Formats: sequence, structure tokens, C-alpha cells
Amino acid sequence: MEEKPVGFTAFDKKRESSSCVLVYVPEDRADVLARGKYVKVVSEYSGSSRVFVGRVVGGPFYETEGIDVSAAEVDVMVSNPSIPRVPQYRAVYEVEVLGEVEDPEKMVLKSTYTRPRPKSSVYLLSPRELSRYFKFAEGGMLLGHLIHYKGVKVFLDPDDINVLPRNIGVFGTVGSGKTNTAQVLIEEASRCGWAVVIVDVEGEYTFMDQPNDNDKLVRILESEYKLEPEGLKDFHVYVPVSSEYFVRRDSELFSISFYDLSLPLVLEIIRANEAQERRLSRVWRELEERVVRVVEPSDAFEEFIGVRREIQRGFTLRELVERVEAMADQAKNRRMTYDVVSYEAIASKLERLEATGIFDKDNVLSVNRLLKPGKVSVIDVSDASDIVKNIVISWLLLKIFRRKIRDPSAPKTLFIIEEAHTFVSRERVEVMRTTLDMLKTIARRGRKRWLSLCFISQQPGHLPTEIFELCNTRIVHRLMSEYNLKTLRETTAGVTREVWRTVPGLHVGEALLASPQLPHPVLLKIRPAKTMRVKLYEKVREPVPEALP
Repeated sequence: MEEKPVGFTAFDKKRESSSCVLVYVPEDRADVLARGKYVKVVSEYSGSSRVFVGRVVGGPFYETEGIDVSAAEVDVMVSNPSIPRVPQYRAVYEVEVLGEVEDPEKMVLKSTYTRPRPKSSVYLLSPRELSRYFKFAEGGMLLGHLIHYKGVKVFLDPDDINVLPRNIGVFGTVGSGKTNTAQVLIEEASRCGWAVVIVDVEGEYTFMDQPNDNDKLVRILESEYKLEPEGLKDFHVYVPVSSEYFVRRDSELFSISFYDLSLPLVLEIIRANEAQERRLSRVWRELEERVVRVVEPSDAFEEFIGVRREIQRGFTLRELVERVEAMADQAKNRRMTYDVVSYEAIASKLERLEATGIFDKDNVLSVNRLLKPGKVSVIDVSDASDIVKNIVISWLLLKIFRRKIRDPSAPKTLFIIEEAHTFVSRERVEVMRTTLDMLKTIARRGRKRWLSLCFISQQPGHLPTEIFELCNTRIVHRLMSEYNLKTLRETTAGVTREVWRTVPGLHVGEALLASPQLPHPVLLKIRPAKTMRVKLYEKVREPVPEALP
């Protein structure tokens, strides 16, 4: 049976865009199309047919047929409840032309520099044609399905170096579905053999080794995706040794080695002024000469991030403080007032850093434990201060990247930073330049080493522009603030104004996905997570767990 067109292209009423056409749909089929649906347009050109693919971006608008819409009788018919029907009308949709079909079997499009002619037939694209067009390959990372198309499952390719390794941004207001999306990314990356490390600022991911227990979500998972709720198998939760409360009882305490932070980061963390930088750098180098045996880094980048080939022993924060205090005493004896003031200020700042209690304990976290295929490691910093959170993130990034440099065979790694705007913000760019430089460098050089960074934020407008430059795959949930939307509009290519207007009205779990894998951004419904999410915290005071082996 020959397929019946849903409508026909119309003559242009305005000349605003060369990439869009108007489509008339008769009254009885007005509900067949909707914003976000895909169509093919068959247009006759000198005896031959050309097929275009388009996406509905505007409408429906309604126009009367055979009578002027401004006529008095139209108003009477619409406003009078005793008149059962309205004049005959049609629905008008705006369709963005995405390209011309070059290979109908594989649904390969080519660029087009023309538009369908008036009276061209418009048909719905089938789910099979859509799957071929987007090249969604089963077996990849299953995110969900296209909006309007439950049969078209959306997959990210975990083996394409231009997708995850070019970093991810997940943005959306509170309650829009960001956490579920993060859980789906974690589940799928782990299933595909990636090592996953997430810095959890609220303790929401600490029970992902348990199955999802939400009956409604479980039904959706089973009916639409044929998946069963299940917890992650290789899953561990780590808590900074300075924490007083844990979300779960079997969390493992960890500390970090001070010497593994790079000198530029330490200077930034303590907010050293120029004079203090000079003096602390001198002390740092002196201590290195005394207690460290190293082979020089191979290039300036490795020197910047602190890659060291052979280390006999580093030095602790306490040793650095004592050496700075000794330098202050020497300056006093020599009556070098400026040196005394500077060294004492440095010592005071380092002691405040030492008071965080995170450094140089017996249970220093081994990054080798984190980087195992399929393993998910949650770093629960929900009870940590902001400075400890930032130190932990910086330390982990440096340690993981150093490992990836030394060992190219280390597993593909996804590093997730929750509430990224609290780690690095636009307002603090000038005082966090070293951290930003570190992020940019690791993000760019990490790509070839299969290290992917994922930034999650409800306030993307507060993130520095540099962060958006790093995130080539973006998942945008509902955002209401024009400030946040404006930031994303300015940095996300290929999204029309009409699509951006839908973002404030997205329902929970719906999102805009832009990725180098896709020919253009799409709207999708994220699938429910298979794992449990902690909603209510039951933080209890626990005895210190045994130290890490």
C-alpha cells in the first residue's frame, strides 16, 4: 500500500531563512506532526525526484481555509459555545531542511544548497530510517530514546575517540534529571569496560551497587528497554580521612600525599603573593634536592603536572612547614625583616592547609586501585569542606593523568565532577588560573589517552568559558534562567532558536543532546538508571574503618 503524505510544502510567506520550509497539514491529520519529529520531503525537479530530510522546529500554527481569518464570522464561530465547530482549517509547521538524501538505503545525507519546491509531498521518517540516519549502533552506551520515537534508541559510541574523550557536560536545574543521567553514563561506561571515578558532593551515588527500587521507573526500564534493575558489581566508596560523617558504613577512608600536588597548585591553593611564591619555590626545590631522586620529565608539560619517573621519597606537608619555619628563624637571626614576614606568612598558610587533616596519613589512596576496567569508584566528599573538595579533585586529576602518561595501556577512564561550578567558577577565574590551565591541558592531552572529563552543573552560567570549550558532548536538561541558557546558546553549535525555546519546558529526564557523533543536536528521553539513587541522607557517625592496603 502506497504511503500517504502527511502534508505538502507551501509557498514562502517570509524570507527569513533559506534552511526552512513551511508545511501545510490538513485538519484531519494536524496532530501527526509535532516539534522534534523528522520528515522526508519528496520534490520533483524536471522529471526527477529529489528527497530531503527535515526536522519540525516550529508549529503547529493554524490557518483558516476558504475564509479570511480576520473575518467577523470566524470570531463568532470560535467564541460562541453554541456553534459546535470552527471553520475548516489547516495546521502549518516550520521544517528545517537538514540535507538531501544521497544513499536511501543507508540514509546518508549530503549538503544541499537548494530547498524543496512548493507542493512537495511530506512523509514521516520511520524509526528504521532514523536509526540508520543517526548511525545508532546497538551495543554502545544506551542513553534513552528520541522524543516521539520510543523505538529509536540513542547510543553513544564508547570506542570513538571523538566522543567521550572530547569530554562531556551535563547541565540542568534542580530536579531536571541530571543525577539519573549521570548514573546512566556511569552504568554504561562501566559496562563498556571504562574505569569510572566520580567526585560525589552530596552522597547521591553511594549506593549504586544496589538495584533501582522505584517501581514506576523499574516498569519503564523493563517495558521500554527490556532491562532489569541491578547494582554495579565492582563498586567502592571512598571518604576523605578528615570527614566526620559517612553516607554508608563500609566507606573506606583515604588521605592524599601532599607531594603529589604540583608546586603551582600549592601556590594557588594558599593564595601566595609574588614574594611568597619566590620564597616557597626556593624552599620546595631545596627539599626536593634533599629527599627526592628523580629522572627529569621528558617535556615542559610533564614538568608542569609533576610527572616524576623515579622517586625515592617525596616530602610531607609537615616537613615543608618545618623547613619554612627554619628559614624564618634564620631570617630573624640575620635581621632580614622582609624575609621574616614573608616566611612566617607562608608557614601560617601552610599550617591552615595542614589543619584540613587530608594530607600524608597512612591510608593514602592508590590510584592503581581506581583504574581497573569496569570499576566504579565514588569519592564521597559530602562531609568535606570546599577546600578539601577542591584539593581532592585536583589531586585525583593529576594522579590519574600521570598514571595514564606512564602507562598507555591503563583502561579508558571517565572522571565525573559533580556541581562543577563549586570547583571552578567564572567569578574565580583570576585566582584559579593554574587549576583552569591544568583542566584544559589534561582535557586536551587526555583525549589521546582515553581520559574523559564530565562536568555536571545546575549553574552553567557560572562556569568559565574554558570549561564549555572542553565539553564537546553536552546533555542539557531543563534550564529556566536566561543567564544559564544564554551561556549555552553562545557555545553550542547547531541548535536553532526554536529548539532552545523548548529547553525551559522540558520534562524530567528529557534533554537536548549535542555530540560530535551526531549530525545535529537531538531531543531525547534519558532512560531510568538500573541502580539506586540515595534521596534521603542517613548520615551516622562511624568508627574509622581500617586503613587501605
